[in-house]
Amino acid sequence: MWLASYPKSGNTWMRVFLENLFRNEPEPISINDFRVARYGDVEVAMYEHVTGRPFSELTDDDIHSLRYDCQKLLAQRPESSFVKTHNCIGDYNDKPLIYLNLTVGAIYVVRNVFDVAVSAARHFDASIDDTVEGLCREGMNTPTTAMAAFQVLNSWSTHYRSWNEVPGFEPLLVRYEDLRAKPLKTFGKVTRYLGLNTAPERIKRAIRFSSISELQKQESRTGFKERVRENQKFFHSGDVGGWRKHLEARHVARLIEANGEVLTKLGYLKSGKPVF
Repeated sequence: MWLASYPKSGNTWMRVFLENLFRNEPEPISINDFRVARYGDVEVAMYEHVTGRPFSELTDDDIHSLRYDCQKLLAQRPESSFVKTHNCIGDYNDKPLIYLNLTVGAIYVVRNVFDVAVSAARHFDASIDDTVEGLCREGMNTPTTAMAAFQVLNSWSTHYRSWNEVPGFEPLLVRYEDLRAKPLKTFGKVTRYLGLNTAPERIKRAIRFSSISELQKQESRTGFKERVRENQKFFHSGDVGGWRKHLEARHVARLIEANGEVLTKLGYLKSGKPVF
């Protein structure tokens, strides 16, 4: 089961919720102890396991040629396998990034592109100008590093379409803003999509244990091993509409120019103006 999103859209939050839901422990699960939702399609150890070579020796072409074997390995795991990805669905060098024949479904978390721009700029230590252009650019990707394989994102709207407009493939679409405004209803949709008949109290506890305040508290106390930089703060306020304090009118206009159709479709834009 894929947990898919554009970067900084709530993917990690969804993983923490699922971790707490499935493990159902009396205290919040540590953000550094993922077991149910521990996998990602960029993990260095997985590529080294499949190829038997150090990751540092692999080119991007090598990495991409191994994606099928890596995804097959994940699909064959006997336990529940939730796999995080920021890749779009599409081809790179004539081979798929995501193999749908190995896929049982997907939860796709989407977030208002204006808030994504601010959060992504902070996360990647990039300028707002560069981040906005990246959200509008086809071919946008994250490079291979010593910690992760490269990912192909494309623009924010193309990424959304790639996952949600595939004939015969029906992922569950979840808006970040609904997770914040209507958590019980929205996370309840997630449990039903997974075929779980979960008691409301168990869902409420998992929501409480994965709250933004809980994640911030844990990160301040123990750190978060998935941070890109040691001094980085991963979990910020996650406010809806916080972009209004940071984006200039020209940034908003550029994002609307490139992504307006999908923004309108998802309810983020009405009569040409941002809703959130």
